[in-house]
Amino acid sequence: MKKQNSIIIAVFGLLIVSLGLLSWLTPDAEFSENENRVLQQLPRLTADTVKSGDFGDEVEDYLSDQFWQRDRWTAIRSRAKMLLLNRDIGGVYLADDGYYIEKVTPNDLDGERLAKNLQTLRQFFDRCAEGGMAAENMTFLPVPTPGCILRDKLPEYATLFDEDAVFAQMEAALEGYRLPDLREPFAAAAGERQLYYRTDHHWTTAGALLGYQCYRAALGLPAPDEADFTVEEYPGFRGTLYSKVLDANAPTDTVMLYRQPGDTGWSVRYDNTDHAGCYDTAKLSQKDMYEVFFGGNWPTVTVRGGAENGRRLLVLKDSYANAFLPFAAADYEEIVAVDLRYYLGSLSELMQQEGITDLLVLYSTSSFIADPKIDRLALG
Repeated sequence: MKKQNSIIIAVFGLLIVSLGLLSWLTPDAEFSENENRVLQQLPRLTADTVKSGDFGDEVEDYLSDQFWQRDRWTAIRSRAKMLLLNRDIGGVYLADDGYYIEKVTPNDLDGERLAKNLQTLRQFFDRCAEGGMAAENMTFLPVPTPGCILRDKLPEYATLFDEDAVFAQMEAALEGYRLPDLREPFAAAAGERQLYYRTDHHWTTAGALLGYQCYRAALGLPAPDEADFTVEEYPGFRGTLYSKVLDANAPTDTVMLYRQPGDTGWSVRYDNTDHAGCYDTAKLSQKDMYEVFFGGNWPTVTVRGGAENGRRLLVLKDSYANAFLPFAAADYEEIVAVDLRYYLGSLSELMQQEGITDLLVLYSTSSFIADPKIDRLALG
């Protein structure tokens, strides 16, 4: 028995050493197209990084990111779990009809961060009101998560945070300001339209259109019909959640672009460059096809020329807004979209400079709950 145990230990030791050696001999990759992110490089050892603990964290990330054949091992792990009928893989629930739904449990919900973000947003709205902006011109539009709307497709044992309770907390914190509730219209439409991508965490363009229709209704304006747009379809999309599972049999989605008359004549600027329209169709040939909307995420995106009505909208956003903006652009003379993850300037100066008349805060609910960059709203 001791000899057998020694052999097993030796085999595992040899395997670990071999994998480590292969990882060391393989040149470090700088970017993962599959995960659409920059990979951790070999960290520098300094007294400051050791004292802060950053060095240890960076080494751990480096060993994980640069592990030999990392994607292949992820796929093998996923296939093994599927063979065991496990539908909870890599922080993703494998739901019915090919949907991958991000696993955000009650333990993942940071109640203190949510309360702070809501307080900060409330104070920002109040300052805008004190500056002369009417309360009816300010809107918070949280987008329900796929897990909330598609809960009937989840595995029986799936556990997600209580989104209904979170929305109630949002209503209490932002009383007096516009807070459209997308949960009911989305739940009603989910059986007829695909509102979320199957293997990505974003809403589809059809979902963004429904969100825009609800936004228009909340403003007391008529909502456009899907028939008012010309739809272009681009198949073959697998998104961020697919990257956590890497199942070769996973379904693909179709990215749809909704064209409207005159949209190619709008003045669009991001990355300090002028662009022809809201859609960067070159991105449709890469893995992350969602970047077709404005080429991805930028500190600011500006769209001008949609209407000559003197209305100028500031949008504080996460990436969900990228698919929403091409619809809303038709209603405003100018839209300035700001991503607080990357924007370091003064919002008050920006609003004064651009003559902002309206304000929209658009986030995925789960993104808003966890985003520490909301703190930047307190900086003015």
